[in-house]
Amino acid sequence: MFEKIKPLYLFIILGIVSFGIYANSLQNEFVFDDESVVVNNTSIQSLSNIPKYFTADEGFHKVIGRYYRPVVSTTYAIDYAIWGLKPFGFHLTNILIHLISSLLLFALLKFMFKNYKFGLTGAFIGSLLFAVHPIHTEAVAWVSGRTDSLVTLFFFASFLFYIKYSDDLKSQKNLNWALAFYALGLLSKEMIITMPVFILLYDFIFKKESKDFFKKNIRAYLLFAGVTVLYLIIRYLVLKDIPEREKYLYFYGIDGITALGTMLKTIPVYLKLLFVPFNLLYHYNGVISDAKSLFDAVVLLSALFVIAGIAVPLLIRKDFPVFAFAILFFFISLLPVMNIIPTMNLMAERFLYLSSFALSVAIAGIVIYLKSENGARNYSLVVIIILLIFSFLTFQRNKDWVSEEILFATGEGVDGTVLLVNSGNQYANSQKYDIAKEKYLRAIGIRDNNVLAHHNLGQIYILQNVLDSAEIHISRGIAIDSLAPDGYFQLSNLYQMMGRNEDAIPLLEKLQQIIPDYRGSLAVLNSLKSGETNELGLIPNSPAGNDLAVLQKRSYQLFQSGKFELAIKDLEKLVEIDPLSASGYLNNMAMCYIELKDFKKAEDKLNESIGLDAGNVNALSGLADVYLKTGRKKEAIEAYRKILAVNPKDENAMFKLDSLNK
Repeated sequence: MFEKIKPLYLFIILGIVSFGIYANSLQNEFVFDDESVVVNNTSIQSLSNIPKYFTADEGFHKVIGRYYRPVVSTTYAIDYAIWGLKPFGFHLTNILIHLISSLLLFALLKFMFKNYKFGLTGAFIGSLLFAVHPIHTEAVAWVSGRTDSLVTLFFFASFLFYIKYSDDLKSQKNLNWALAFYALGLLSKEMIITMPVFILLYDFIFKKESKDFFKKNIRAYLLFAGVTVLYLIIRYLVLKDIPEREKYLYFYGIDGITALGTMLKTIPVYLKLLFVPFNLLYHYNGVISDAKSLFDAVVLLSALFVIAGIAVPLLIRKDFPVFAFAILFFFISLLPVMNIIPTMNLMAERFLYLSSFALSVAIAGIVIYLKSENGARNYSLVVIIILLIFSFLTFQRNKDWVSEEILFATGEGVDGTVLLVNSGNQYANSQKYDIAKEKYLRAIGIRDNNVLAHHNLGQIYILQNVLDSAEIHISRGIAIDSLAPDGYFQLSNLYQMMGRNEDAIPLLEKLQQIIPDYRGSLAVLNSLKSGETNELGLIPNSPAGNDLAVLQKRSYQLFQSGKFELAIKDLEKLVEIDPLSASGYLNNMAMCYIELKDFKKAEDKLNESIGLDAGNVNALSGLADVYLKTGRKKEAIEAYRKILAVNPKDENAMFKLDSLNK
């Protein structure tokens, strides 16, 4: 059907489709993990940090998990250098990565099927399917999903150069490029580590090479294995001193049999998502129930499915090598995310970005096995209809990722640990605290090691004045993750509300060790140590009075529950009735605007605060933070110098200055 069209035109069409199908994601905001990976990740705000990603002085392990992905971090730093914190630029990069991946896939499939009559048609249809498949929205429309699209780009590039080398073992240049792109892939995400297996599958399943070929090509296999071993050694050396936050691992505290059975249940779900990409979810933790035993009906059926997935390719490899290769690729590509090495996720749609290569190969394979032009044309028309349906689904799914409020609503009605917590947060923000509490309790029922569920439930109990339950859950959150700052901050404020200042002090001291002056906590700590009462933490040294106390407490509670606009209104009233403390209230308004990501208003309020009290260290620190978030390093340095002029012993300012001057 497409054999008479110049390949260049097909590349152009594919590029337009790949970009166009995700163009509406350019309006999307930063959502979900983007907050920690991009927005609050100050390391990406300087290109001078790029070498530090490779030595692990900076990188993913500091924001989201014990990962070594310096190339991905580098792309975020480059994005920030060009766009600042404008989501548009980050989403544009994601789309371009997807576009390049789609073009590389077409070149790859075109080469794989070059000797077949309808090879070009098969390659083009398979690539179009990849370009518009709805399962890829998480990897493309979500900025933090970039890890999977980028590693797949490097896989396609490496595999393309390898199969060219495999056709001509004298083409050392192709082998060198294949190894280089493989190395870049390893430095982007661990999932590509099965690459050495894939090249063996290609040579001996797809191409049906003899044992003699293995001997001739042993050097290439050893080089790929060598790159893998070298990567593992480097990864171990740079991460060996970084603690594994084991309690965040999905199967923490759960026996291996249960983990094995549960992971077996995910494999048919992955296959279903490839062929029937409906009812997509942005997170799957807790969605699939834990296996009670290996003899559960669903586990047994899943195990039989896997066995068939291995046996069938071996049986058909001689007559249908393309399908044998595709099936084996699907199963083997998922091995790195099967929790053989424990991870924080049960499963994710973005993991299929690489694995969907198997579907593209299979779809192309059907075309090349057709004998007549009419058969190829009719099949192509059927696939094009499916492509149109998929395109519509992808375009619509992109809209779900536009904001957190919309994204989190898509998981409503589905029980999963993360889905329930995020849904609970939405209800809490709407002051529907009983519904929020029920959501958090259900999340804890699925997995007790849910830090956010415990912390947020504790906040609900504070708002409902059930302080003993609040203490239990916030303390449980700290026990799960002793490095998460929010727990210490929340519990110290709770103790102050309970009049237990002596218990709040060690928590605030520990907090300074984790993140110095987290949310203005250093001033609160100093206030408590000096013997001053400080019921509300965020507003030190305020005069007494019933109306004043009510507004102070309510503004604090509104801030803690994420109702920042309402907190601002209370703080504005406080400025009117207590003008002597206006500097502190203005600082707290700025904190609200920072949470709302309205950095201009935050800056204005902080400057007002400093205008009223030039020695307000909290306001100066907040101003420096705003400068860093908006890429104004020189102004941030000047703000920290002003802090040291007020308090030469301010450790946080000294630390920040030292870091910024490097």
